[in-house]
Formats: sequence, structure tokens, C-alpha cells
Amino acid sequence: MPLRKQKYKNEKDEVLPLLPKACANEADAVAFFEDMRWGDTPACPRCGSVEVRVMMNKDGTARNERYLWKCAGCKKQFTVRVGTIMEDSGLPLTVWAFAFWQACASKKGVAAKQIERQCQISYKSALFVLHRVRWAMVDSGNIRLTGTVEVDEKYVGGKPRKLSKQAREKLIAEHGELPKPKRGLGRNHHTPVIACVERDSGKVRTRVVANVTAENLKDALRDMVHPSAVLHTDELNVYPPVAKGYAGHKTVQHSAFEYARGDVTTNHAEGFFSRMERCIMGIHHNVSREHLHRYATHMEFLHNNRETTDGERIRIAIQQADGKRLTLRRLLPSNAATPA
Repeated sequence: MPLRKQKYKNEKDEVLPLLPKACANEADAVAFFEDMRWGDTPACPRCGSVEVRVMMNKDGTARNERYLWKCAGCKKQFTVRVGTIMEDSGLPLTVWAFAFWQACASKKGVAAKQIERQCQISYKSALFVLHRVRWAMVDSGNIRLTGTVEVDEKYVGGKPRKLSKQAREKLIAEHGELPKPKRGLGRNHHTPVIACVERDSGKVRTRVVANVTAENLKDALRDMVHPSAVLHTDELNVYPPVAKGYAGHKTVQHSAFEYARGDVTTNHAEGFFSRMERCIMGIHHNVSREHLHRYATHMEFLHNNRETTDGERIRIAIQQADGKRLTLRRLLPSNAATPA
């Protein structure tokens, strides 16, 4: 069953023409973010009052050089950065505009090294900017998937390093032959990712787990899938006990080269994983376990908003950045996947 075709090819994108100026001039960047965040109704991020005014310089001929606003409600000053992922950042908004542009318009994401080169900032700053953008992409609605939901797992990680001659000789002496590399659940150097795709809407939810066990799957699916859903999975033996709390469970036998039986398939989930794999292998080359959930969230956002224009995706990401912060202290969350 194919996913829906994109419908925006002939639609006029009203956001993209604003971006070249926003990436080149700080005043244009400020105006761009104010428009994307507030539209025609600027509001105080602290008290929510719409009784705000632009602060001018001393002679009243231009805006304050810090682009400040003043709230008549709480009497405090603020900028478009306050209350977003950009708060307390010393980088100009031109860098943030370019980062949002590249992260939302590139089908497979963007590398921090590219942001470093094109914005002339340090790699550490570029990486932190992109991590904040990915945090903005997280859907805080937490709406669980319903209907027919395809569930599949993916083991993310590169191939084991090539053994040296001495290491090969040692393994042959111990085992009589070179052990075959482990696959699936036995691959300790890989990190599992669970993806759930709602068949009707094509919406996807992802979760990085420490290992694929019935307990971990149950906890992940409880947050992502509504109990009224019918699950479609492969024949992995951890799915049947997990699926008991749902309306139904159907499987396909991948070991018997069965990939679809009528409308029973996990092809949509596997299609999402194929794009995620291209993102990691083709753009980033390597992703640590501690940050894998951020890259999965990035691909989830691009997939769920694939039927919108590039400009509209940028607008959605900026609006979702409202009320979110990501500090260095929170950069490595406690629920990140750990080695099995």
C-alpha cells in the first residue's frame, strides 16, 4: 500500500524567499523569526500579554540595537529569543535561520560540519545549534497512533572494525575458526530503534531503546500506540506478549521471505528506516548512542511533515521551539540508550 503522494509541488512557498536575507542580515533575521513565531500578534513570552511595544533607540529613528520589546503587563524586556531554544545563545540569528533552513529543507538532514563551514563558526557551536533545532522538532503533543500501526526495529551502527592479524590468529586458536558476526539481538555494538507507522495517516513515532526485550517494547509502545490499534509486525518472538494489550496483532514471516500478505506488511516502517539509514550513513557517517534519539527525532519530523512545503516545515519547527530549552546540563538525558 503506497504512501500518499506529495500535494505541494505547485503551491507557492511564501517563506523561502525571505530566507536568503534572513541568513545575511541580522535585522532581517530578527524580523523573520518574529514573523514565524508571532505573526501579526507579538506576545510576551513571560506573561503572555499582547500589550507589548518595540523599543527604539534614543533618537527614536530605529529599533534598539538589541531588538528589544517591552511588555506593559509584567514590565519586563524581551527579545524573540526568550523562551525558545535560542535563548542565551551568543550566536547571531542569521546562523539560526540558516540552521533551521538546512535542517528542515534537506531530505536527509544536514551535518554539523556543513553548518560549521558555511556559517564560519566552531564545530562545537554548530553541533549544539543542530541539537537544539532537533529538540524543537520534537512533537510535544504526544498523540498516540491509532488504526493499523506497523511496528519494526532497526539496529543502528557500523560494521565491527577489521581484526588485526594477531587478533584473527588468537580467535582461530581459541575457537578453531573465526566466529561469524552476530546479527539482530546479539549485536552489542549496535543500538536498536523502534518505529511505529500509522497506516492511514503515515505518521511515524520513534523510540531508541537499550535493547529489544518485551519489557522495553511494552514501555515504548505504551507511549506511542493507542490500545485500540491493530499491530503489524514481523515474527520476532518478543512481539506476541507485548501485543496482548492491543486490539489485534498480525505478523509477516520475513524468515520465509514473506514481506506482505494482503494488507499485512511492515514495508512502511522499513521504508522509514531506509531513509534514516541513508541519513546516518550518507550525511553523518557516525552517530553516538547518546545522541541517536535526536537524529531519529529529526527524521521523524521530516517524515511527518513531508507533505508540506520546505518553508512551512521551517515555520512549524520555529513555532515548536517556543517554550523549549536545551542547556548543556540537559544535553545528555538520563533516558538515552545505554550499552546492552
